[in-house]
Amino acid sequence: MDMVNVIAGLAWDPEIRGFMAVLTGVVVLMGSVWLVISTNTGVRLGTLIAGAGFFGWMTIMATTWWIYGIGYAGDRPVFEQLEIVEGDVGGRALDFAELDRAKELSSERLPNAHDLLVDAHAAAVEKYGESVFGPGDWQPDGLSASELADLAELRLAWTDFGTVTVDTLPQGEIVGKTDEELAALAEEQTARNQAITLSELAAVAPSLIPSDLDELGPWRLLSTADMGEAQASAIAFLLDSPDFDFGSQNEFRILNGFTTGGKRGLPEDPNRWDRISTQIRTALTLKHPTGYAIIQVQAVTADSIDNLPGTAPKRPIVDETQPVISVVMIRNLGNLRQLPAFVAIGSLLIFLALAYMLHERDKVVMARRAEFAGAA
Repeated sequence: MDMVNVIAGLAWDPEIRGFMAVLTGVVVLMGSVWLVISTNTGVRLGTLIAGAGFFGWMTIMATTWWIYGIGYAGDRPVFEQLEIVEGDVGGRALDFAELDRAKELSSERLPNAHDLLVDAHAAAVEKYGESVFGPGDWQPDGLSASELADLAELRLAWTDFGTVTVDTLPQGEIVGKTDEELAALAEEQTARNQAITLSELAAVAPSLIPSDLDELGPWRLLSTADMGEAQASAIAFLLDSPDFDFGSQNEFRILNGFTTGGKRGLPEDPNRWDRISTQIRTALTLKHPTGYAIIQVQAVTADSIDNLPGTAPKRPIVDETQPVISVVMIRNLGNLRQLPAFVAIGSLLIFLALAYMLHERDKVVMARRAEFAGAA
C-alpha cells in the first residue's frame, strides 16, 4: 500500500515527474549508446568514447547557447530601481536625487514640445507656403533627401499634434454636430495636442528636437518608441512602492524618458563607415559602461480616472498641483551568456582531455602491435 502512495505522488507532482522523465531519458538514450559501445570495445574504452562524444556535443550545444543567449542561460538584462525622487512643485524635480548624474538633468527647463511644433510649422509655412500642409503629397522642388524627410516628419507631426480648428476636423466627426459642439470638439482636441511631451514628439518627428539642449546635460531624450522596457519597469516600481498610493497606471501620466551611459551607439544620420566603426568599437569595448535611465511621471486629475463603463477613455489631464515623480534606474546587464560560456569552455576542456587519453591509448596499442609484428 505504501508503494501505491509513492507511485501516486510521483504521478501528481510535476517536479518529480519532470526529474524522473529526464533521468529516464538519460539512462535509456545515453545509457543504450554506452552499452552498445562497451559491449564492442570494453567498459573502459567504451566509457572514454561515449564521454568524449557527449562532451563534444555539449561543447557545440553550449556554444550555440552562448552565441544566441538561449537554452541554459543566465539572467537577462533588466532595469533596477535606484531611487524614486519626488520634486517640489515649481522647483527642480531632481534636486533631491542621490545620483549625482541625475542632478545634471534640468527637465523642468526643457522646451515645450507643442511650442517646438508650432514654431516649425510657422517656419515651414513662411518658407514653402500654406499648401505644404494641405492634402496630397505635394513637395517643394530642389530639396535634398534629408530636407524632404524632415518635411515629411513635420507634416505627420502636425497632422497628429497640431492646432485643430473647426475647418480641419475630420469629415466623419462633423456630421450631425452644431457649431457649438464643433467648436468644443476642436478646443478639446487642441488641448489634447498641447499636452504632447517631448518623448511623444521625438517618436513622430525626431528632427524637431534640438540636438544641443544644454538642459539635458549628459542625458539623451528617449522617444516613446524607445522607452518600452524602461517605462514598464518604472510603472512596476511605482505601483509596488509603499511611498505612493497609485492603484493603477491610469492614475499618472508618463511625461518624458531619459538615458545616459552604456555603450556609445550610432551618430545621427550614420553612413556606412559609421556603422562599421561602431561595430568594431562595440566589439572591442570589453567592459560595459554603466547605463542609467530616468522615467518621469505626474499624477492626473480625478476626472481623468473616472471613466464610466462603455464610454471612451477620457483624456488624461496632468494635475499641475502634484509634483513630478522621477524613477531613477540603473541597467543591470545580468549574466545571460556567462553560464553557457562556462559550460562551453568546461565541456571543451573535458572533451580535449578525453580525446587526449584516447590518443595516448591508441599510441600504446599501435606500439604493442608493432612489437608483436616485429617479433612474428
